[in-house]
Amino acid sequence: MLKMFLRSAAVGIAIALAILYWPAGAAKPPAVGAKPLVQVYTTKTCKYCKLLRQYLGVRGIAYTEYDIESNASARRAFEASGGRGVPFVVIGAQRIHGFNPVALERALAHAGAAVAVSQAQSASG
Repeated sequence: MLKMFLRSAAVGIAIALAILYWPAGAAKPPAVGAKPLVQVYTTKTCKYCKLLRQYLGVRGIAYTEYDIESNASARRAFEASGGRGVPFVVIGAQRIHGFNPVALERALAHAGAAVAVSQAQSASG
């Protein structure tokens, strides 16, 4: 029981640190009429969904959120996209299950939505 508590506490601390200290990238707005670059499938009561919203918000990354509990068409799109649990993030052709800051940054960089850390640092220095 203590082992499980310590493990979940460590995960929570790692997530909080990632939100606070992961370098922010500059987001590109989607083209007019384009499908949203970042699509997020969530529920209102999911704590990792809340962390994901904070993470994206702090970085200024535009996203479209779909609540799969209150919206039947969002639920069908979630299932059709391969969603198995929330949060579920679709960035371009990439799918990310759960809240994973490293995978999010990689997918955003690959999709061109975030500036690479090295580029941001070299531009400022």
